[in-house]
Amino acid sequence: MNALLYLAIWLALALLALGELARSRPARTWARGASCAGWLFLVAHVLLAFDLVHGWQHSSALEATARQTREIYGLDASFGLYVNYAFLALWAFELWRWNTAPSTARRWLWRGAVLLLVTNGAIVFAAGWRRALGALMTLALLGAWMRAGRRERALPART
Repeated sequence: MNALLYLAIWLALALLALGELARSRPARTWARGASCAGWLFLVAHVLLAFDLVHGWQHSSALEATARQTREIYGLDASFGLYVNYAFLALWAFELWRWNTAPSTARRWLWRGAVLLLVTNGAIVFAAGWRRALGALMTLALLGAWMRAGRRERALPART
């Protein structure tokens, strides 16, 4: 597989984790920039995958997704590709709404989607040392969210 394809997704995930970690700290001026750069690397990963792996054929991407899902979960389903598209849109929405205080539902939706996609993409579907790296990123995200939760509980209630 092309090294640029892997580099793009791992940089996207690392910047996502870094953005979430920085977001959980009081002085977080650069957190959005890190997350935005991560989103751009995710877009680059998608474009590289369609160019280098699937020859710009959506049907090829659907078939590959179905095959990988069958190999891992025993389920012959290609809807995971659409889940990835939804995640790309959700991340863009999160960047757009970055400076607004998220509702509890929005926060849980975002964190749940990130956890689902990172766990599947960087642990379940990864192999070898990449699986360990994915586990570390997942732990970093969980740590960032726990820190953010403690900080949010310590803040006075808004009226």
